[in-house]
Amino acid sequence: MKNFRILTLLSLIVLVATSCTVRQKATPISPILTTVNFNMDDLEYIGDVIGKTTQSYFLIIPYGGRRYTAGILANSGLGSGQGVPATRGWNNALYDALMSKPDADFVLPVSYETTIDQMFMGRQETLTVRAKAYRIKTR
Repeated sequence: MKNFRILTLLSLIVLVATSCTVRQKATPISPILTTVNFNMDDLEYIGDVIGKTTQSYFLIIPYGGRRYTAGILANSGLGSGQGVPATRGWNNALYDALMSKPDADFVLPVSYETTIDQMFMGRQETLTVRAKAYRIKTR
């Protein structure tokens, strides 16, 4: 009888955990290392953009905010050893910057500012990213 209760409880937990609806929004990323050589003549400058987001953390676990939005072209380059965090807040800020100019093909981050408010057993980060928005010229 005890095994039946444990099995029923585990089945219920698995059923509840796997029946959640997941909605994803993202800009396309390249799963392999792709190199495209552009000159400034191939690009059209659209303007400066700013993306701002707030993300809360309990210990090191993010909660709240938006999930499944990313404004980065590839994970290599910016997030690999150049001092730019690869966090949910960073992805949301870049996504906001990219979506502020609908005709932009990509953004080039110039600077960012992080404000951290410490809370009991957690923190709240406000990230502001300043970037340049570009569009690829069509011939």
